[in-house]
Amino acid sequence: MGRRGLFMALLTLGLITTLFLDQFRHISYAQSPATLSGKVVNGTAGVGAIADLQVTLRFQSNTGDVIERVTATLDGRVFHFSNLPPQGNPGYVLSTTYLEVEYTNRMLGEPLIEPLEVTVYDLTDDFKALHLVDDTLVLTAADKKKRQIEILEAVKLRNNSDRTFRTSEPMNLIRFTLPEGATDLDVETSLPGGHIVQVNLGFALTTPIPPGEHDILYVYRAPYKGSFLNYQPHFPMGVESYRIMLPVGLAWADSSDMSNAPQATVGGRTFGVLEAKNIPADGRVNLNVTDLPQPSLMERAQNVGESDSFQRGMLPAFAGLVFSGLLGYTLV
Repeated sequence: MGRRGLFMALLTLGLITTLFLDQFRHISYAQSPATLSGKVVNGTAGVGAIADLQVTLRFQSNTGDVIERVTATLDGRVFHFSNLPPQGNPGYVLSTTYLEVEYTNRMLGEPLIEPLEVTVYDLTDDFKALHLVDDTLVLTAADKKKRQIEILEAVKLRNNSDRTFRTSEPMNLIRFTLPEGATDLDVETSLPGGHIVQVNLGFALTTPIPPGEHDILYVYRAPYKGSFLNYQPHFPMGVESYRIMLPVGLAWADSSDMSNAPQATVGGRTFGVLEAKNIPADGRVNLNVTDLPQPSLMERAQNVGESDSFQRGMLPAFAGLVFSGLLGYTLV
């Protein structure tokens, strides 16, 4: 992914470092017991009994093999794993599927000890359960030859209810706006299942959203005309905090809907910051990005020569003229 991938790595470096340090602190090669028990907990208040479920346990043995055990719950709650080999690197994954939604308990750096536990939830299709906590758009670079900007956007989404949000209604999907003409979209999220669906001026997720906060990270390219880009992101759920970050010296951004915030330094680069608070549901922000890099005269000529329309139309016509000229010269 080039510079976009590098910048994504820089933004998530702190989180990754924390996780790995925590894992190494516990790397004592604990020995797991031969038998382990646990339970499935329904986090939705006032629901009936859980039907029988299948629970899967994965971990690494002290010989380096990945061990997977599958068992059923007793009365929909209690489960038992037996004949387990000694555990190697601490850390395990416990998962089950309830109402066609997968739920996972990932315990990094933790040894296998009782009680094991995984929480499931009943479902809701009430869109009001969802709320956008934070949305940060970072302009990472600009390709002046192609007049494209590279953008990374990090979103924190919260489900305020005690039920997993899931819907099949086309108008009730979780939607995110993209600038007109955006390409090369790549979405990363820890949410299990679901698909990315292209919608008008953006994309939507069909992923179930369990209670709690979840991070969604996506990168894309957006074209600009001349040295200017106007973008009006839409927030169907509203957002508590919306932030724009641009590298100092690359371009200039202004918005009547946003205010200046202190500059931020990420990966050794300094960014100017614009911020808006408490944007209501269905709200919009009007953003203007100016002074974007321009291609040189030679790069503009190369762009014309490399364009599809030139190669499909102008180039064959020009070749025809040359061929006609050579034919005329030959006849003379």
